[in-house]
Amino acid sequence: MAKKARIMETTDETQLHWADEKEVISTGTPVKVLIAIASHLPSIFLFALPVPVGFFFYIFSKRARDEIRIYQKTLMEFTGKKRRVRCLIQIISFSLCVCEKIYGWTGRMGLERIIFHDDDVIPLKRQLSEGRGAMLIGSHLGNMELLRSLSSFNRTGVKKRISVTAVMASAATENFMKALNEMNGDFSLNLIDPANIGPDSICRMQEDIDNGGLVVIAADRTSDNARNRFLLRDFLGKQAAFPYGPFFIPSLLNCSCYFTFALRTKSYTLFPKYNMFVKKAVTDFNCPRAAREERINSMCTEFVRILQEYTVAYPYQWYNFYNFWLIPQTDMEDAVNG
Repeated sequence: MAKKARIMETTDETQLHWADEKEVISTGTPVKVLIAIASHLPSIFLFALPVPVGFFFYIFSKRARDEIRIYQKTLMEFTGKKRRVRCLIQIISFSLCVCEKIYGWTGRMGLERIIFHDDDVIPLKRQLSEGRGAMLIGSHLGNMELLRSLSSFNRTGVKKRISVTAVMASAATENFMKALNEMNGDFSLNLIDPANIGPDSICRMQEDIDNGGLVVIAADRTSDNARNRFLLRDFLGKQAAFPYGPFFIPSLLNCSCYFTFALRTKSYTLFPKYNMFVKKAVTDFNCPRAAREERINSMCTEFVRILQEYTVAYPYQWYNFYNFWLIPQTDMEDAVNG
């Protein structure tokens, strides 16, 4: 079950909830410059930028360095592999991901850069071709926006056009999202803010799925507006808080769920290709209402296990730049087993 937390004030940025941290891009101007480059110049101009941009960010953002050190040291302790902490590589990897998102929303990313595998993408494609929608659960490991930007240009590998609705918070990326929306109106066309989820938005998601579309949500950041609802799981050897909502919503929708990860084949390359991994959730909600809570917990456990597997395999594509293992203080009377 979810745990209820007491929010505490702090001046140490490594003790902040992700939504309370300042947006890295304080205005939309840098993004608009990148959009202009991505739209009108050869690809090499855009993909050469992550190194100088990443180096600048590395020099001037102590918070990013501190939080990456926490993550990389935790990962090293978990895997038993001793190596030097490499903050700069992870920051450059993130800068490249930002450029890739822009590149995708300008329509210049094609399926030739996507490597599919012999996994559950095959039944997912078949399901979508037959007009049956699904829910995709992703994370901030890799490029979550890739599928949505491809679908905007009808590049999904499915013969029919697939609509994609994303449940996405804008608290920490408002300027970035605004600039992308000005460039491509489809960016915010099918967005649902988690802060506004209620019966109407659940009905909208159900309708999208019934019409053969996809609903996408990230399940690795506790909610900004429901911080007291989380599930504790071991992640890289330490307890971490995972959001309750992304596993509760499927319990309300009549659909199958898939865990999806789009991960660059190399941490940094001028013309990146992506591995697209798709795993169907074993847990479903074809159960009595009384069993729903148990299955919410089961689906969360499934997701965290797969997320951990890919994080170990692609360590520098972890883009949760905050203290992921910061557990909100829980009142003893509210504590329950997750």
